[in-house]
Amino acid sequence: MSDIRRTVFGSLLFTAMAAATFTPASLGILATFIIDDLSISRAELGVVLGLVNVAAAVLSPIAGRVTDRIGGKKSLIALFVTAGATFLILGTAVAYAMLFVGALAGAISQATANPATNKLIAEDVPAGKRGVITGVKQSGVQAGIFLGGLTVPTLAIILGWRGAYLIVAVVPLVLAAVTAWAVPAAPKVTTEHRTRSRAPLPSAIWWLAGFGFLMGLSGAVTFLVPLFAEEMLGLSPVAGGIAAAVIAFVAVPGRILWSRYAERSGAFRGSLGAMAVLSIAAAGLFYLSGAAAAWLLWPAAVLIAAGSSSWNSVGMVAVMVEAGVASTGRASGVVLFGFLTGLGIAPPIFGAIVDHTGSYDVMWLLSALAAAGSAAVIVAWQRSVRESVTPS
Repeated sequence: MSDIRRTVFGSLLFTAMAAATFTPASLGILATFIIDDLSISRAELGVVLGLVNVAAAVLSPIAGRVTDRIGGKKSLIALFVTAGATFLILGTAVAYAMLFVGALAGAISQATANPATNKLIAEDVPAGKRGVITGVKQSGVQAGIFLGGLTVPTLAIILGWRGAYLIVAVVPLVLAAVTAWAVPAAPKVTTEHRTRSRAPLPSAIWWLAGFGFLMGLSGAVTFLVPLFAEEMLGLSPVAGGIAAAVIAFVAVPGRILWSRYAERSGAFRGSLGAMAVLSIAAAGLFYLSGAAAAWLLWPAAVLIAAGSSSWNSVGMVAVMVEAGVASTGRASGVVLFGFLTGLGIAPPIFGAIVDHTGSYDVMWLLSALAAAGSAAVIVAWQRSVRESVTPS
């Protein structure tokens, strides 16, 4: 692979994560416009947000297996095409039901994102050098939210929220063509490779899936941060978008630095535990920002960015280390199933709680409890590792 193609390769991984995961983030950023235009409740929008992530969770193990069979390149092309179709559907939505169609399309690209990109890294990047590029590509999720938070509300004001989606749709469709040119074909699958890809997954993958489920529950509050900023703190839709952008902006270096440190030190469990603690602190500051000091919104955004919004980079490097090249796609799908299930069931619950109570306080409490649960998973995982290496 030439230097130019290698640079494009890394950029495609970065943009793939942004395109594949932008659907639920965009619904949160444009929540005020969509709710007002379609005359729906927060809970109803929460159901759509939940559908994206729950459907992606169900599809992730399937996407992982398919990726191991067909290779990362074909999966990446499919990801970009599906993401473009998603935004086209949302850009033509004239009824609440059409949001569900867009959500299902977005779920397909989201389910494919980590299996496809992890597979490509495992195939192309040698062990010991995967931490940084994994952090970079995972930061694409937050970079997409950052740019979207800064630009999409303004586009919606000028062109309407549907027009904003139609503009966004062009990007992944162009990138699908670039992928066909820039990404090398997958290595030929050998019989030994097939055998390894069907072997039982190591226990670490299941611990990561459980941790991811609880961090998904905790981190799902980020979808409602713009709405919280507008409704409880009196900020404008643009300022609410900036709040989402701050979380995304901080999570970009957060994901890169966390994954680099975790791979070089081998401290995967310690890093994940620290991020769980940061998420607990973030939920507390969000609560205080609504109850006493609105300015606490900003440090809360920084903490949640370094916590639940960054854990995936460390988790994905751990998947590659624990599962190996042959099973990277399948293992990624299992971990993402846990994470996206938590991320999916939380928004409709949170939305219903806010609709019923008129307050976000219970939501912040549940976020803190879920993060505390994820920290407990790390403690239990660490104990199981110690017991397995202790002579009987």
